[in-house]
Amino acid sequence: LQRAWTLLADQTDPADDDRGPDGRYTYPTDPSWASQQLLDLRRARVWRSGTALKIELTMAELAHIWNAPNGFDHVVFTLFFSQPGRSDGLAAMPQQQASLPDGLRWQHRLRAGGWANALYRADGASADAEGTAVTPGATLDVDRARRSITVTLPAGSLGPAEALAGLRLHITTWDYDGGYRALGPQPGGHTVGGADPAGAKVMDAMTVVLP
Repeated sequence: LQRAWTLLADQTDPADDDRGPDGRYTYPTDPSWASQQLLDLRRARVWRSGTALKIELTMAELAHIWNAPNGFDHVVFTLFFSQPGRSDGLAAMPQQQASLPDGLRWQHRLRAGGWANALYRADGASADAEGTAVTPGATLDVDRARRSITVTLPAGSLGPAEALAGLRLHITTWDYDGGYRALGPQPGGHTVGGADPAGAKVMDAMTVVLP
């Protein structure tokens, strides 16, 4: 049976703002990063069908240089789902050395990259710990011609229908290889430059508010 999806949000993100929180981050120096646009998020669209969500993320460029099994690489998307009116959850963004903006606290978090696709609840999460794994998780569909990744979260994975009303979705880009890639004052082969090593591991970000 084909699901009927209703578009809830269609939001663009400025071009060429993939420079970190203060605009000073620079891409790694390895030739595979030569385009300098691989973490530039351009658009997010969100659909709903019952208690299932579908999220399409469009990039300036989408790479598949290393033949990652999920069909793309040189970017990891971390999506934070924040339900309004709830005081539980966590403000810290695990392993990204940052907190959510605007006082948001997340109840669910998705980390999706070339080699991993994992959905978590905030139970047990901290600045270092990712939380409690949720199954089934999301499915990923890649359209390299359109430079897009579509994330589909199955019915009930974020909770009942009321959990989706007014949901805040905060999306970040970085890269991941056994952990979020290193950050330093100067860029290296696969190290992002332009900040203290303890700085926020966020190259581009946007927040989408669902009705």
